[in-house]
Amino acid sequence: MYKDVLVPMMQAEGDLRGLQRAAEYAAMLGAHLTALESVNLPVPSPGPWGIVPSSAMNEVYELLRSEARARGERFRELLAGYDIRADVRIVESLFVNPDVTAAEHARYADLSIVASPGADSPELSVLRAYFSALLFGSGRPVLVVPEQWVHAPLRRAVIGWRPTRQAARAIHDALPLLHKAEQIDVVEVGPKGESLGDGDQPGADIAAHLARHGLNVRVVVHEQHQEAVSSALLRHCEQAHAQLLVVGGYGHSRFREWALGGTTRELLEFGNVPMFFSH
Repeated sequence: MYKDVLVPMMQAEGDLRGLQRAAEYAAMLGAHLTALESVNLPVPSPGPWGIVPSSAMNEVYELLRSEARARGERFRELLAGYDIRADVRIVESLFVNPDVTAAEHARYADLSIVASPGADSPELSVLRAYFSALLFGSGRPVLVVPEQWVHAPLRRAVIGWRPTRQAARAIHDALPLLHKAEQIDVVEVGPKGESLGDGDQPGADIAAHLARHGLNVRVVVHEQHQEAVSSALLRHCEQAHAQLLVVGGYGHSRFREWALGGTTRELLEFGNVPMFFSH
């Protein structure tokens, strides 16, 4: 069970909508929600004798703190409209980036939730930074929810499965959510005519494992053809009317994912369903 959910505020236009989505999940899970507001304090510029705090810099700091407190009050007002246990935590980041600070705080939660602004948003780079820091720096899973997603009961879930450590970890970490689904599709996507590396019956072993957890599971194998894995998974989610996609994050090196593209990056950009990632 999830007892603590963390929602890092990303200084983005979609923060309020993202907090609404997170509050809906916290209510569904019966979890305590913490909204994390980071105050990104600029490092003082060095003078002739090193870094010397100035009155002007102090004024900048106080302005940033005041703005953070005002945002925190808006977050508290929003959360008061939900029947959940919640708090707003304001922290300062001076020598590290706010996304790193968020990952440090996420270590004390069961799950982090962030909102995705969509592929055409200029704020997508902000999401990538927070997502990467949380996934690699917290040791906890990350749920990415489209800002415009209309919350609905979790009835259908899709697992993007390959026999890898990341995918196995994602399934284990997602069990509290998967137990709320009425039907789960374990989907394997691979090149036509090639083995998926999962035996003669792809997905059978993980399906049997999930069935022992009391989950209603079926296995679906998609031949890849010319379609990207991310597109095949999202297409299946749409056809199945799924409310959740569970995948392992970063099957290759982070550099290769960002430089050449990859399933994780493409899902972040084009995903139109809540996506659960774990590493």
